[in-house]
Amino acid sequence: MGEKFAPVKKENVVDQIINAITDSIVAGKYKAGMKLPNEYELIQEFHVSRNSLREAMKILSAMGIVEIRRGDGTYVCSEVKPSLFDNAVFGIVYGMSTDAELLELRQIIDEEIVRLAMEKITPQEIRALYENIEQMEETLKDGQYEQAEKLDFSFHQMLINACQNRFFIRIMQGVYSIFEKSIINTMEYEKEMTRCAYHHRKIMECIEKKDQGSIARVIADSLSTWKK
Repeated sequence: MGEKFAPVKKENVVDQIINAITDSIVAGKYKAGMKLPNEYELIQEFHVSRNSLREAMKILSAMGIVEIRRGDGTYVCSEVKPSLFDNAVFGIVYGMSTDAELLELRQIIDEEIVRLAMEKITPQEIRALYENIEQMEETLKDGQYEQAEKLDFSFHQMLINACQNRFFIRIMQGVYSIFEKSIINTMEYEKEMTRCAYHHRKIMECIEKKDQGSIARVIADSLSTWKK
């Protein structure tokens, strides 16, 4: 029947059940697509009531960790739902007390994205990124700042996709959707947006040259447009 769960303590029973199940999944005892023990077996293993177990399962299902199939049982989801990462990222980012903390996080993340993309990016992706920059420059000439903002966000999403790691991509998409909301007010003037396009070109030059030593400096320079 698979690995056994440890009995849970009586206090915070629902949370204890959730933690026990997620810990077992993370530890690899229950892998994606595997069926969990039936309700009776889980009640016996956890020494909890049926109501507590069902409440925990409802929460795990809402989080996208398990899938409850009527008449069949409960399974570990084959793929984590975006909402799980997005909610977690939202809590982390908005829990930061200062803009400096958020900027520091952005610096670390952007450096790693460029580092990974540098090793895996394809010629087609490089061309697409340069086309994005050219479109951004054209929209700025026409004073289409809102469209330029969208192209800025798209540029970073394309870089994330170039990392070719689906778990990293899913997490970073959630991170950047929140970063976008945080930085959009810094993109109101033509000078700032023009600098943004310039820095995107510098990032691409760094990637094409595989210049690992310049990553930190190039990213720090690019984030200067974000500082208040």
